Order: sequence, then C-alpha cells, then structure tokens
Amino acid sequence: MANYTFLYDLKTPETTWRGSGKHTWPSGKVASEAGLITDAVGPHGLYWFLDTIMHEVPEEMRATWQMPHYHVHGYETFFVDSGSLYLFINGQRVLCKPGDIVHLQAGQAHGMLFMEETKWRGTYHDFEVYPENTDIGRVKQFMPELKDDPELNALAYRGEMDSVVLPEPFVYKDVPVEQCLAVKHMDRPHASYEFPGCSVKVLVERWENGGTKELIGAVCEPGFTAEWVKYPKLRELLYVRKGKVKFTILGQEIIADDECILDIPRFAPHKLEVLEKAEIYDVVGQSYWSLFLQAYNSICTLNPDKKTPEYIEKLKKRFDIQIDKIGMK
Repeated sequence: MANYTFLYDLKTPETTWRGSGKHTWPSGKVASEAGLITDAVGPHGLYWFLDTIMHEVPEEMRATWQMPHYHVHGYETFFVDSGSLYLFINGQRVLCKPGDIVHLQAGQAHGMLFMEETKWRGTYHDFEVYPENTDIGRVKQFMPELKDDPELNALAYRGEMDSVVLPEPFVYKDVPVEQCLAVKHMDRPHASYEFPGCSVKVLVERWENGGTKELIGAVCEPGFTAEWVKYPKLRELLYVRKGKVKFTILGQEIIADDECILDIPRFAPHKLEVLEKAEIYDVVGQSYWSLFLQAYNSICTLNPDKKTPEYIEKLKKRFDIQIDKIGMK
C-alpha cells in the first residue's frame, strides 16, 4: 500500500512502463511497442491506460496498408502526442497530428496508417479479451508447420482485444481532419465553459462512450488552483499533456509536466496549482461534468437568482462533482 504510484511520466518509458509487448512486421522489424501504465478495473474495464509507440509503416507497404477492423464491445480514446498517421473511418481518410484525440466506438470500422514514429496513448473500456490468438500462437510455437494452416487460422476470427479484422479494404476520400467526427481536439470541443484562469472543454460525451464515461479537458493558466472535496469518492486518472502543475496528494507534493499521468486513489485529499500554462484531461470521466456545466451555465445566463452556494452544492452532489473550489492564487 505504501508503494502506490501517483505519477507516471510517459517521457521515461524505461522506468514507467509496468509491462510491455511488441509486434513485428513480417521482416522482423518492430512495428509497435506497448507499455502498460494502469490496469483495467471493474465491470467496464475502466482505468486501463496504455502508452504505445507505433513505428512507421515501411514504404513498400503504404499503398495498401489500412488495418481495417472493428471492436465488438470496446471503446478506445487515443492521444496523438508525436508523429502522424492517416485514420480511415466512415468513408474518410484524415491526417492526424500531435494535439489530435482519436475516439473510436464499439462496432465502428476503422484503420490506421502510421507515417512516422508516433506516440499513441490510449484509454480503453468494455473490451472483452478472447484467448483464441494466444492459444493458436502456442500451437504454432510447438508445430511451426501449421503456421499457414487455413483451418487453424480461421479459429482466430476475433482478435485478442475484442477485435475483428475486416475482409475488404476501405474506399475513402481525403477530407480535412476538422470534418471527421472521430477526431477530437481542444480547439473543437462539443462545448466550452470559461472560468477565471481556466477554460473547460467537453471533448467526448457519454453518448459516445455507451453511457460509461466522458472526456473533459481543461486549459489552465499559471496561478489557477483547484481543491477537491475532503474525501473524494471517485478514483481519477488525470493526464497533464502540456505544461507544469503542482499536485498535493495525501500530503505529498508532486510536480507533473508534459506527458504525465496522475493516478489519484479514492478518498485521497488532493489539490493542484498550475505553475505553467497547462492542458489537463480527465481521461476516465466519471463525474457528470457535461451535465453540471450545462446546468451551471443555464443558471448564470437565465436565472442568476438561483446561483446560491446552497443550490450549486446540490447540483455538484447530483452530478458527482468532486471539486470543492477553484480560483486564482
């Protein structure tokens, strides 16, 4: 219990990754490397965060490489933090670059073509992991002569990550990334709400996640502070994508800068102070921030007489808002 890790610095995978795996091209060259940051928890498999480095697709494969597949039950949200890739989805091909966030829903056909080494950080939920590929791989390990046996390979109709490979490539047209609904960005939120020193962005709504969670981002100025309720009932994963933030968690001061994950356990008193302009994301989004902010904005605009501390406190409890107060230092 004393060894609980609050901070994961994704800039240092050699010390941060708790486990890792690699995929290779047929040539033997590494295609991707994935590192486990936090585990899936509970019936929806929330809090699962992987830090993945996707290597560029070899030049000779790019004309046909699309990775067409879909996930039966699972949802994915990826932060593009370096490099670039083409995303194939909904009859479109869009070029994604650092700053973009790719959100993929259950049953939504998609594919990717990585044009260069790319930091591809993801959260996942509602994935069902099937053992077929592992078991088939074991057969091939002991009996390599069966590697190309179509009857054996047909048994792996589902991938290890709730994934089904599509038999045909995508037909697509190139469109600007701004026209692709699956690509989110701080500059293109569903809604934005302004507070002193902080702009709160609704990036992925619950209806885009099967009702399970939402993705909220905040752009915070130096001096912005937030303090949570005394004993927060929800565990949080916060991603400081840019900037520098001082967190105080269970009395411990922790400095998080670019590319840092904060894993804050339930009931842990904590607060933050922004030291340099920062982008912070609530990646597991269990509080109903979108609904609360809509209600708060409505009161401020249409019925300011209702904006009393008592009524706002009722709204916060109704929507599981754990932050007690915010302000500028």
